[in-house]
Amino acid sequence: MTQRLSKSALSPWQVVALESFQTPEQTQASQWWRSWRAATTWIIGKEASERQAKEESELRKLPEVALSHWVPAIDWSPAANALSQAVDEYADAPIVLFISPPYGGHDAVVRRWAEQHGVNCLPTPTFTELAEGGLEWVERYGQQRQWAIPALERHFLRHTLGVQGVREWLERALSGRLGQGVIGCDSWSYAYLQHAVGLEGVPVVTLQALEGEQLAHYFAHLAQGEGCPTVYSSRTGKPILTSDNGDNIKRERPCKELQRLAAHCRGHLGIAWYYWRERLRKPVESCDTERSDEQDQDALWLLDALAEAELPADTGDIATLLLHALLIHGGLEDQALSYVLPFSQHEALGARLALARQEILSCHQGRWQVAPLSYASVRQLLESRNYLVDPL
Repeated sequence: MTQRLSKSALSPWQVVALESFQTPEQTQASQWWRSWRAATTWIIGKEASERQAKEESELRKLPEVALSHWVPAIDWSPAANALSQAVDEYADAPIVLFISPPYGGHDAVVRRWAEQHGVNCLPTPTFTELAEGGLEWVERYGQQRQWAIPALERHFLRHTLGVQGVREWLERALSGRLGQGVIGCDSWSYAYLQHAVGLEGVPVVTLQALEGEQLAHYFAHLAQGEGCPTVYSSRTGKPILTSDNGDNIKRERPCKELQRLAAHCRGHLGIAWYYWRERLRKPVESCDTERSDEQDQDALWLLDALAEAELPADTGDIATLLLHALLIHGGLEDQALSYVLPFSQHEALGARLALARQEILSCHQGRWQVAPLSYASVRQLLESRNYLVDPL
């Protein structure tokens, strides 16, 4: 049984050295659970459906207004405060890297850290500068006393010319000629740059992974106003999350559902937030009168299903290479695909369109990236095929 965490340990904002990062308990079991569940759903069929406390047809999605109230956007400011303490521990290092997985907030955290310390964030080079291998953007940075780069993944392309600038920049920064800086970087980009450029000796920190009890604490205090209502499991009908004015969380059984979610997301708050938001439901107006005394009308329900788009087992090489490239770069615009992939623009666009139709990809500010609810299955596929994966 998982040991009950102390109140201070419930905080989701513990910044640790990369070598101290640990995935939650049951992470490997979660991968087995997903495979077993997919393989046996067709066998269990109606029998499993009959055991559900609430059918999905009895529930409805929350409108955006309600979601923004119960599950507002993550405020990364506390993580920036924790990063400050970590940076202070490496006062003699010319660079400190803060990495996070996709949707893990490294960009926002480093920007907030920079705001708190009055530090300038260096501009991002243009696509043309990266594609042509120009060093003008490196020269523009000049001599800095203190600086920040929120998203290092925007400063290179996986291409012979596309890594020249970031290699030159990192060499200058590591020599101390550019003062001291804090760099935010996607964990997949870090894995690639560590392999292609070398980042030996650079202090690397990240947010520690969360267990289910920490997710319960976070979600119970996330709701605006009077705290989180009771959240019931659609599978068992039992409460997953309850709170007393948002201050005294009752966790008689820090629920298996939230521990399973933590394991499935590898303890990453950003990914877990998307699942929580997607799975919350309200009952339709015809409530079950037999339960009206036990379950208040303001209660929410959590769907048992993980609500994710999974990759088919026969995903081809072109699609797999595309997914890997998107993760390494933290997302790419269509025009960049032919620069980083070993096939034509036509083939790349075809694969991208197919993955977008399957909702494996999503588009944000013109950049295609692996969608949050498909990230776990994409990572598992790449790992199973011996692709370079991130350390988180």
